[in-house]
Amino acid sequence: MADAAPPSTPSEPFRRLLTRAVLIPFVLLAALAVALAVGVTTLVRSARLTERSDQVLTQAARLRELLVDRETALRGYLLSGNDAFLEPLVVADDQLPGAFQRARALEVDEPEQLHRLARVERLAAEWHDFAALERQNFLEGKDYITAVARGSGNVLMEGMRAELDGLVTVEQVRRQARARTAAWMGRVLFAGGVTWVLVLAAVLAYWGRRQLLELSAGHDAAVAGLEQQNLALRTAEREIRELNASLERRVEERTAALHAALQELEAFTYSVSHDLRAPLRQVAGFAEILDASAAPKLDENERRALATLRDSARRSGQLMDDLLRFSRMSRQELRTLAVDLGALVQSARESLAGEAEGRDVRWKVGPLPVVRADPSMLLLVWRNLLGNALKYTRKASPASIEVGTLPGTAAEDVLYVRDNGVGFDMAHADRLFGVFQRLHGAEFEGTGIGLASVRRIVERHGGRVWAESSPGRGATFYLSLPRAPPAEAVVG
Repeated sequence: MADAAPPSTPSEPFRRLLTRAVLIPFVLLAALAVALAVGVTTLVRSARLTERSDQVLTQAARLRELLVDRETALRGYLLSGNDAFLEPLVVADDQLPGAFQRARALEVDEPEQLHRLARVERLAAEWHDFAALERQNFLEGKDYITAVARGSGNVLMEGMRAELDGLVTVEQVRRQARARTAAWMGRVLFAGGVTWVLVLAAVLAYWGRRQLLELSAGHDAAVAGLEQQNLALRTAEREIRELNASLERRVEERTAALHAALQELEAFTYSVSHDLRAPLRQVAGFAEILDASAAPKLDENERRALATLRDSARRSGQLMDDLLRFSRMSRQELRTLAVDLGALVQSARESLAGEAEGRDVRWKVGPLPVVRADPSMLLLVWRNLLGNALKYTRKASPASIEVGTLPGTAAEDVLYVRDNGVGFDMAHADRLFGVFQRLHGAEFEGTGIGLASVRRIVERHGGRVWAESSPGRGATFYLSLPRAPPAEAVVG
């Protein structure tokens, strides 16, 4: 019997081909991961800078409001002699130092803006001295008209307005640039990610084909050699069958790999275009790990920066989750039933019990009707409305939240949620139910999606939603919903 042939080993060209087939996809995936990390970091930084620009613009508007209040109060007092006109001046003088301090804190790394704020503060101090002198002259019966006629106060006010206008203009230009950067980076991430995955799929297909061609060529050579060796024919046939089976498995594996790559491409496209939640969760997770392992080694500024990174990732993740939920509302099928609003409101209150814990919250829930709606969607409406009421009454003690109905029509019911919270200016009511539209600063958390979701759900039910409020006097949110037929079974 002839000696058994030594086991064959892969040829050098095949080993090089196999190495490239593994190495090239790995390098492409690693480059994609690095690009995503850089892009997400840039997006988060742009979002933070844009948010700070919004805060600067809000603070500048507040400074302008306080300065105008002082001027109006002095003019009213000098014209009428009524001390009641001086109350806004006293309030503005009390609040201006804090407003200037907050504005400086927001512009701490912007020397040009700090110089503008310093000039406004100096002019405000000069105007304060001017106002004090005018009041003293008025009380003592001296000539206070001459200074007014010369426009001394107007010159100071115009100087302050001009400096604030310059500050606002610069900040608006910066905010627009940062928003464009964020939009551009989002487009780059989407286009680059899709292109990169397509390249990866093409590379896998190409190298798979090369491997199959080399294996097929080896198979043909083996068959040709075995035909010349009758003695080893049966062994060669068995090897050929095994090789064919191996080839079929490889074809199936490569086909499955290509199918998986296409599925990953679809999933990645969905992820990049809708939320980028996974990279943000990784950022938050690594920040948590770093906080747990290296916190004792970090100084206060580094720990604060780490906390800011973690909070920014959490807020961005929440924003993306809310956006995805908001986008799905238009496609989700409505499952309309007769719904008992009393039971639904109670369920929403129970889910918000943690937010009311430790506070003096006084609920007043009147009799509520049965409406025709999708129970799960309508529960989200009540969670958003009651959650907003709890959030914006945080400074009120006791907090008062009332849920009730108003006279409607035969086809619909009108409901309301009223609170005694901070309220809002009706001049901005048209922005209230828009996506990303928030009427309050960072002191109240939120993503600007909740009320937009409320409006979309109510409008999908054929209803409408509106609100009434005034600053410092609470707010009332109204919604109308179709009334359920009396004979229909009620869902609690």
